[in-house]
Amino acid sequence: MPSQTDLLNDALGQIGASPIVAIDDGTVAANWCATFYPALRRSMLRMSHWRFAETRAALAQDAAVPAFEFQFSYALPADMIKLVEYNSVQLIINSPDVLLVSYVVFLAPYAGYFKIEGRHLLTNDAEVKIVYIADVLDPNIWDPLFYQVLATWLASKLAKAITKDSKKAATLIQEATQMWAPLALAVDGQEGSVVPYQSDDLIWGR
Repeated sequence: MPSQTDLLNDALGQIGASPIVAIDDGTVAANWCATFYPALRRSMLRMSHWRFAETRAALAQDAAVPAFEFQFSYALPADMIKLVEYNSVQLIINSPDVLLVSYVVFLAPYAGYFKIEGRHLLTNDAEVKIVYIADVLDPNIWDPLFYQVLATWLASKLAKAITKDSKKAATLIQEATQMWAPLALAVDGQEGSVVPYQSDDLIWGR
């Protein structure tokens, strides 16, 4: 079964670099892996709705309440990368600072309305249950195609840093984004029931 070290050595092998014993073994290659890998993994998990990384949680209310506008504050899970569902409703509008989960907010300003500020979710809902994308560290849980995208994308970064081969780096990033990523996203998107999109004809038609 693949480990984190296997993944890193996959990426190193793609650029002809020597394998490492572990990400913290102190070698130049391991140090570069430690620099690039964690941030790249989190970025890739955030870029899509990866079903293997879905996690559910019922949030606990914070003791301290927001200063104004909202009645409740909830601490977000430490491993949360992206929120995908709020109180059993899939998010359909996603702006940088405000998420509205249904057109009903235009009729009732605080029905299903919330904001994320830092690592806290603010709302007037007394109960909050979420589905989110978690920072899954174990490669054995990943979709195999996600593994290939991440290994190849990481290899592109390592090619520039270790072998100084910009041409190889360009080839690898093209392979990651134009071959592996579309395959991974297409297959991942086919697993699960279709969620119908609903809107109010009178409101959205104007």
